[in-house]
Amino acid sequence: MADYPSRTPATLVLALEALGLLALASIVALGGTDSDASRTFLLGLAGFLVLFAVLVGLAATSVLRGGRFGVGFGITWQLFQALTAASMLRGGLLTAGGIGLVLAIIAIVLLMRLVSSTPTPLDQD
Repeated sequence: MADYPSRTPATLVLALEALGLLALASIVALGGTDSDASRTFLLGLAGFLVLFAVLVGLAATSVLRGGRFGVGFGITWQLFQALTAASMLRGGLLTAGGIGLVLAIIAIVLLMRLVSSTPTPLDQD
């Protein structure tokens, strides 16, 4: 097992992203608005962010335990995150977009290193 890359850095990046999603969900849910329609939208968005925070947190746990779900879901999530971050950069949200893009790049590199060292259900010992 000494040849396998460490799972800790990838787990930490995914956990950081999950915490960031929870923080963003809190900010969105607490955002004040006078319109009922806007308030409903913000609460729906917050719920959506919480759902993905839970999934990214589960992926982090899976990566730490050597499971394939975390690696596969983590890579897929990073692609969506990179696309969203690039859109944010294009829209002028430089800080949020930059942080999202940097985290996505770091995470995908770390997760791609784990692909070959993560056993599949067909692997026999």
